[in-house]
Amino acid sequence: MITRDSLQVNDDESPLLDDLKRDMKVTSTDEAIQRAVEALRKHFDGKGSRLPFDYDSATGRFTAIDSDYLKFVKEMSSIRSINTKAHDFECSIAKRLGQRATGSIHRVGHPRDQKKKRDDFNAHLKTLGFGRPVLLGHDKDGGFDILWLLPVGTIPHRPLVSVQCKNGKFNMDVADQSVGAGSRSFSQHSGLQPSVHVPCVLFNDYICPDILSAKQLNFVPLGLTDLAPATEPISVQLI
Repeated sequence: MITRDSLQVNDDESPLLDDLKRDMKVTSTDEAIQRAVEALRKHFDGKGSRLPFDYDSATGRFTAIDSDYLKFVKEMSSIRSINTKAHDFECSIAKRLGQRATGSIHRVGHPRDQKKKRDDFNAHLKTLGFGRPVLLGHDKDGGFDILWLLPVGTIPHRPLVSVQCKNGKFNMDVADQSVGAGSRSFSQHSGLQPSVHVPCVLFNDYICPDILSAKQLNFVPLGLTDLAPATEPISVQLI
């Protein structure tokens, strides 16, 4: 639980609150917080999830609802941009994705705790539909971090999503490079053409529309809020 007293700041003492008021285009701190909370609520609603905390505008009090997810966000933020923590980031993302998605999640990035040898890695990917070796030469993971097999179809004709994990802030150039490496490896698949697989790049960041290019993207941009627990059932619309 966080209250205004917990922050121990006045309106003129917090650059963060000043930035918030500027972003929300208001002069009152209370109104800025209220607008920000509503914007976050809409953001999580758009993810098919819910805001992980409650806010009481009458008392200015925040109360945690989903402590597990908030703990996950805190832990990921604490290791952001630390190269030695890339392995931990990928494994945490795979586990969170497994709580939200259906199908089969495989964390195959480097370094691996199991199947470290090239032949073992290629053998595992063969069970996912790759008819030819993915690791060739000095490849460490073939540009793959997480492979998500959707719960339809039969291997090797089962749709597959590639999730590249980047333990840093959103960067378009980094995303483009990741997608290129994975696409080349996907050409080794025996049942699906490279254009069939869905490339995603997940950053240790928050993906908002204002940081994305207006151009069409060749990957799906993901962030930490895409891993919040889903609260809505599958939507079926007959039009």
